[in-house]
Amino acid sequence: MFFKRIFGRDKPKELKIESVSIEALRERIDALKMEKLAAAQPKLTTNFNKIVEKKERILSGLKNLGAAESTEEVHAGLYKAVDEARRLFTDKLTRALQSVRPPNTTTSSDLVAFDSSLTRAVNLMTDAIAAHYYYIARLFAQHLHIIKSYLRELQNFAKDIHITVEKTLSEIRSLEDVSSKIALYTDLIKQGENLRTNIVPLEQHATDLEGLINTKRVQLAQLVDDKDFKQLERSQQELKQIEQELSRAKTVAAHTILNFSRPLRKMRKLVTDGEYQIDRETAKILEICIENPIDVFQSDEKLLATTALLSKMIELIEKDKISLETREHKKRVKDARSIIENKTLAELKENIEQLNSRKQALDDVHQKSPLLKKKTELEHALERHTLDLEHVKKSLEELRRDLQRSDEEINRNKNELEETASKVISTAVKITS
Repeated sequence: MFFKRIFGRDKPKELKIESVSIEALRERIDALKMEKLAAAQPKLTTNFNKIVEKKERILSGLKNLGAAESTEEVHAGLYKAVDEARRLFTDKLTRALQSVRPPNTTTSSDLVAFDSSLTRAVNLMTDAIAAHYYYIARLFAQHLHIIKSYLRELQNFAKDIHITVEKTLSEIRSLEDVSSKIALYTDLIKQGENLRTNIVPLEQHATDLEGLINTKRVQLAQLVDDKDFKQLERSQQELKQIEQELSRAKTVAAHTILNFSRPLRKMRKLVTDGEYQIDRETAKILEICIENPIDVFQSDEKLLATTALLSKMIELIEKDKISLETREHKKRVKDARSIIENKTLAELKENIEQLNSRKQALDDVHQKSPLLKKKTELEHALERHTLDLEHVKKSLEELRRDLQRSDEEINRNKNELEETASKVISTAVKITS
């Protein structure tokens, strides 16, 4: 028997599993609320009818109290105080009784409002008894006793109504808890749907951009592989080489003039000090040779003026007007005469002009060629589409993270909703959608 009692116990009754849609569950919970409210109506009506009966008896008792006359002689002041207390008492109870309205059980809020109104009325009448009972009872105790007796009975019926309301509200609160979870679950589902709706066009946009990028890459690869473009690339290399040669030629030309920087500066000082006279054009070319010698090669006129300037410089050096060390003296004179005799400056200018011409010709070819422009356009398009794709992918990652969090919250809320609903309706609820 002992083992039978221990091991022979009945297993807990398993709840029947019921699969329902969220809308069906909402309708079922709403129906249960209405059932709970409807179930409370008969008892509330019965007790309220009893309250109405007592209300009428109290009003009748108040009427009798108001018409009653004292059967004993009392001091005028006392009678006046009692009469005032009776008037106030009658007025307070009458107003409180008139505020009592039939119960409305359409919603739980209506039920709360009815219970609060009834409780407030009973409290007002109780306060009136406490405030005026002592004075009125001095002369009209019998009438007051009857009213108080009816009021006590009314309070008991009001208490029963309050208990019924609280019980009904307690049951409805459980149902409203389910309703709140249904509303939250529905909102979460909508949020998830909105996120999915936002993700779809972005995914398509990303696919479109990837297609554009691949197309541009193929076009660019085909372009650079074209024989005409390869020829253009070779000419670009040639252009770079010419630009380097031109830069070196300008450097050599400038240094050819800068080689005479010391004697030319001394010559300028002689002019500034008034020890040597030159015309305006010669002074101008002297300044160019010192400050920006490459400009000498801009024109034949400047070149001739520079040659003349070098001749004047040689003359000043040989007359010791420009003082230099013996070694430098000889070298500067020798170099200057070599440049003048060999027409070095003209050769340097011609070389610069030829390189400039070759450079300009290649520049014209490149500027007129649609291939380089096409390559630039394709490269810019690739860069733009790549940046757009990175931005779209970043937005997609954020939306997918939000969707993942949303799905996790939906599942968590769904489990809580199923658990709460199962307890309320005594059935293992499984939400299908």
